[in-house]
Amino acid sequence: MPDDTTTPALGGRVLVTGGAGFLGRHLVERLLAAGREVVVLDDLSTGSIERLPSHTRLSVSTRSVLDGPALEQAARGVGFVFHLAGVVGMRRVAQEGALAYTVAADGTRAVLAATGGAPAVLVSSSAVYGLAPSNPAREAEPIARDDVLAYDAGTPGYACGKLELERLGAEADAAGRAVLVVRPFNVVGEGQIDAYGMVLPTFLAAAAARRPLRVHGNGSQVRSFCDVGAFTDALLRLVDTPAAWQLGGAPVNLGSPEPTSILELAKLVLAQTRSPSPVHFVPYATDYPGRTDVAARVPDVKRLTSLIGPMRWPPLEEIVEKLARLGGAARPASPPAV
Repeated sequence: MPDDTTTPALGGRVLVTGGAGFLGRHLVERLLAAGREVVVLDDLSTGSIERLPSHTRLSVSTRSVLDGPALEQAARGVGFVFHLAGVVGMRRVAQEGALAYTVAADGTRAVLAATGGAPAVLVSSSAVYGLAPSNPAREAEPIARDDVLAYDAGTPGYACGKLELERLGAEADAAGRAVLVVRPFNVVGEGQIDAYGMVLPTFLAAAAARRPLRVHGNGSQVRSFCDVGAFTDALLRLVDTPAAWQLGGAPVNLGSPEPTSILELAKLVLAQTRSPSPVHFVPYATDYPGRTDVAARVPDVKRLTSLIGPMRWPPLEEIVEKLARLGGAARPASPPAV
């Protein structure tokens, strides 16, 4: 662990697991722009190699973090790690819960082992708050495993896996490794696709096609939506803040604190796209049988602000207007043969 006046050097080769995904691609672009040498390890299950820039300082391995030899090869000479790899999107999480747990838990364990003592940023999820009703969600509040298990519909899946990721991070930090854990909240923006259940690109794609916008329940569920550019800014500022590495592996919420209901989001999308699409209200169980929707998920960002200072989080109206102007949700690209 670094002392309280320094930060781990973001130098040498930087490994970004999940670097071909939505968050990873934006992070990789920023790292390359800063002159870093970047290694991406991504199995392209939800990512796309076509969206990564062509660059002499970028190398890509299209393998999983669970592929031991590929991970060992990617980790050679690495001096810093951003671990983003995971099963993403509610549709995949609901259908592949066991895999989501394995990738989060075993994948994190493998990445930490393969990268030796390199400083590591571990990307968790707001899903670790489970079905707990606290709003806003505060990092210091104890998390009941039963709430997290309930989020996973009774069988360890995505949320339980991310909770294990955090435990492994805290364990590594206690053993002397520099570890920083972040919990993203609904990051949205350019390049996010609608194929895996992300609500904003799904609404945008439906509006563009003049299909109904499917809203679960009565749409009163509250979320916060964070622009991916602002998210990446905040993440890199956090990495460059000495005090952030002194948290003992404790997590940092990372996202906009502005609440918005899902129905409000649907209406905003329709207004910005000028789409005639109707809003259809459907039971949550229709799309996700056996699961319970989260009533509210908005971060308390006091810890983040105390570390990096004030952040400008683009208003949701600004985000939606930009995405509508760019044509809505991106379409998934076919992965190359490997």
